[in-house]
Amino acid sequence: MNKRTRIALLTPLLAGSLAAGPAAAVAWAASPAAAPAAACFVEVGADAAKAVVSGDGFKKGKVFLDQTDGAGGGSATVGDDGKFTSGEVPAGKYRAFQEGGAGANCLGGQQAQDAVNQRLIESERKRGTTEGFAEGKALAESGACAAKPQPKARDLQGIAPNAEGVQKAKEAYRTAYDTAFNAALKRYCTD
Repeated sequence: MNKRTRIALLTPLLAGSLAAGPAAAVAWAASPAAAPAAACFVEVGADAAKAVVSGDGFKKGKVFLDQTDGAGGGSATVGDDGKFTSGEVPAGKYRAFQEGGAGANCLGGQQAQDAVNQRLIESERKRGTTEGFAEGKALAESGACAAKPQPKARDLQGIAPNAEGVQKAKEAYRTAYDTAFNAALKRYCTD
């Protein structure tokens, strides 16, 4: 393929991908948040024979716990926020499910830690996009077009991510917030 043909074919693709960047952030910020997928985690306590099962992404009500590698089991109550924590159960592998509703195989060990970290990073990225765009739009509509992004800190609760996960989540939030904030200013501020 000669150079002229290659440039003619690739230029519209490159321009389209650059133009879609801020537009994608705006569309993502404007779309309603999807409910998180159900997930659960097994955390072994000081007594290696006992564990606590916790999870999120379930509907308010009762969740059943089935030990897949033994005879253990139980149930827990899911709160308004979609989260639950069981009492002590025999250590092992579990599946959490609701009648006619969500279900998930519970993760343990490093696999659970990695999943907790990734869920936090994704939720912080979404939160940063939504909050950054909303604040940028509000400031732009009030005439404060020279405003600088000022993300908010978040108090983390629930299953604890490790230090690396927290740091990556903060970076994901900050990046998403700044991008969405600046996209809103660009969209609503006119010179």
